[in-house]
Amino acid sequence: MNKLDRMVSAIDPAAACTEPAMSQGVHDLLAEIVATPPALRRGRSPWRRPLLAGVAVAGLAAAAVVAAPMVSGPSNAAYAVTENSDGTIQVTVKELRDPDGLEAKLKAVGIPADVTFTEAGKQCARGRFVGADLAYDPPNTQNMTEQQRKEFDKPDNWRSRDVAVSINQDTFVISPRYMRPSETLVLEFRPGNYPGMRWVFLPYLAKAGSPVAPCRPVKADSDEGMVKEQARN
Repeated sequence: MNKLDRMVSAIDPAAACTEPAMSQGVHDLLAEIVATPPALRRGRSPWRRPLLAGVAVAGLAAAAVVAAPMVSGPSNAAYAVTENSDGTIQVTVKELRDPDGLEAKLKAVGIPADVTFTEAGKQCARGRFVGADLAYDPPNTQNMTEQQRKEFDKPDNWRSRDVAVSINQDTFVISPRYMRPSETLVLEFRPGNYPGMRWVFLPYLAKAGSPVAPCRPVKADSDEGMVKEQARN
């Protein structure tokens, strides 16, 4: 065995891999981290998509909506309107009454709106206004060409589905970025008749310059059918 071999054989592999000693401060910090519940270490809890209350449905990240009271009323008010830090408007509806009052609150936060509350099993007849997109009066897609279908599916043609989205059984969020100047947000509400639905709301955008005529109640579409259609989408 030459001199180099003897030097190599004298090295203790375990000693070469020994971890450096940790100070008492590091030990204390590690113990604190281990003792902290996982939910607190994450900083936020997972967001579960709630059971839909209206027709328009979308998942909304909890961190994106931080409500700051802007326009509200007493705790027993039929509804409350707040402005969120991300520019969206959060609306909580406890009772289907005083639509003019809700319109006024929405106007105060910059949302031109037409609000209608109908009785259970009723909705407003079509033709009240000219829709700003295809959501209010969608064309028949049965004989569309591939190019027509691509045009039909463009997100801009369905802004009404994104402008007002329910997040739980009595609250929905309005996103003004989906509205264009002079458009009116048309909201139709009625009591729900499907399990888990407190009320149903139909959001539409009326084209700029198009007046919104008074509601003429007619038999409503099936709530169950709308829920299933929304689930497919």
